[in-house]
Amino acid sequence: MADHILTVSIVTPRTTAFVGSAVAVSVPGSQSPFQVLYNHAPIISSLDIGVLKIEDEKNHVSFFATREGFIEVMKNNVNIVVQDILSAKDVDVDSAARDLEQAKIKGDTDPDRAARVVAHKERHWAEARLRAARLQKELL
Repeated sequence: MADHILTVSIVTPRTTAFVGSAVAVSVPGSQSPFQVLYNHAPIISSLDIGVLKIEDEKNHVSFFATREGFIEVMKNNVNIVVQDILSAKDVDVDSAARDLEQAKIKGDTDPDRAARVVAHKERHWAEARLRAARLQKELL
């Protein structure tokens, strides 16, 4: 199994967030979540706000909350570009819960349609942060 390794790179517009190896990468695909394993078919796919999971060769699992982006898989190289990413270990659960409540209220009450659309995305971002933190905590 040690020879079935993916090379993973995750970047945002501001930084390189992760470079390393993995045996599996799960992403929030725009059409459906999916997992990339060794010898996955070449693919380029858009990603939605959600939770990204990386499992390394020692069965260590890391979760990340991510904003929209895309993934490219080719010859066991996984390149991910997202607007923002946050390690589950760095999630401020209280702040994310407050953001979620504020986004719910704004999304339900703001008279401006564009503001409701933004609130909807912020709601998903808060939910992704909370879900990533919960999943990481369950592993401990």
